[in-house]
Amino acid sequence: MKLPPADIVESWPIPNYIDPPTRGHGVFIVNIVCLALTSLVVALRLYTRLWITCSAGIDDLLIIIGLIFAIAMATITSIATEDWGMNRHVWDIELLRLVTVQKLNLSFQILFSMSSCFTKISVLWFCRRLIGNGNFGLYNRTFILAIVFVGGSSVLFALISIFQCTPVRAYWQLNPTESYHCMDDGAIVFSASVINIFTDFLVTALPMPLIWSLKLPARQRLAVISIFALGVVVNIAGSVRTVYVWKSMVTGYDATWLGWPVLIAAIVEISLGLICSSAPALRPLVAAFLPRLLGSTRNINSSYNQQSRSHKHWYSTGRSRTSRLVADGLHQPSYNSDRFEIMRTIEMESWTESRLVGHDKMGHGYDITSDNHSRAPTPADSIEIKRSMVHVSPSSTTSSVSGPGDTNSPFGERQSR
Repeated sequence: MKLPPADIVESWPIPNYIDPPTRGHGVFIVNIVCLALTSLVVALRLYTRLWITCSAGIDDLLIIIGLIFAIAMATITSIATEDWGMNRHVWDIELLRLVTVQKLNLSFQILFSMSSCFTKISVLWFCRRLIGNGNFGLYNRTFILAIVFVGGSSVLFALISIFQCTPVRAYWQLNPTESYHCMDDGAIVFSASVINIFTDFLVTALPMPLIWSLKLPARQRLAVISIFALGVVVNIAGSVRTVYVWKSMVTGYDATWLGWPVLIAAIVEISLGLICSSAPALRPLVAAFLPRLLGSTRNINSSYNQQSRSHKHWYSTGRSRTSRLVADGLHQPSYNSDRFEIMRTIEMESWTESRLVGHDKMGHGYDITSDNHSRAPTPADSIEIKRSMVHVSPSSTTSSVSGPGDTNSPFGERQSR
């Protein structure tokens, strides 16, 4: 363990082990509030992806892993402050307790890095899903490089943190009896914090050009960009945390007292990251229950507007499970039209899929057309599949079937036209 210089230790007041001043229970309270709110948002995200859009993907798995690391980190910091005195002045902590405090502090740093890493990769992977098979090769390569950089830097920090002392146990031992060597842990953590700020900004800024290049109305593009721009608050929280890292681990020696705000800033930063990364996925949930709030959820025509308000729309970032069921012939047998259209909406925009009724599987021959080109159905020829929340209607004779091919996003199809 790296100890302060002797003259600094001599300047400290007499230790108070019985009734020392503390920072209070702020870390524990903030942990509970942040985790409760974050868990709720992530749960709503998973509900949306699993039950409303049926479009769960790798990004949802990554966000779950990020939440697990966040819960573990909050547990560690709560134990450290409530049971082991990490909310006291360092001179008011018994020497034997300092050993455990060092172990908990190391665990906190690694768990924070892992939670932040998986959250950022989840956002970048979600952006890759938006690209689909469209002509966005440059964006795709950029997101892949960003994922590699974020993951590589986090793994590197974790390895350096674990092996910063040789042997490893010298990091928490008060007076190692064997020869040892330790790096400057303050410089390591501060450097990692600066890199973390850069990756926060990277993840916030990278999706902006992609969204702006999509063929969407300007209002919708600005709305989606504003959702991604919520990541700015994560950058602010990370900057605040870095300031306290500098004060507690680089310029100061009262690490536990000065580092207490770092614990609060860390859980706030991680929670905001998880919430902001889940915000785009919640758009279909909001639209399903409050459709008037989102202009991208448009009714098929004004005469059908009143009836459609009582229906739930279908939202997806990929081919829907219900679409495949309908395409497999699980629609009502009395329906004899040659084509049908499925109204679908992703987090950004609505579109329709024009399909042959007898076609066996999704992803073979179909075209995705704009809502402005789809024929408005009439109550006489509309079929509502209530359980699947899909509106099916006979297509106009102007609909066309494209050649074989599959796509996971409407943007690539639109871009290629």
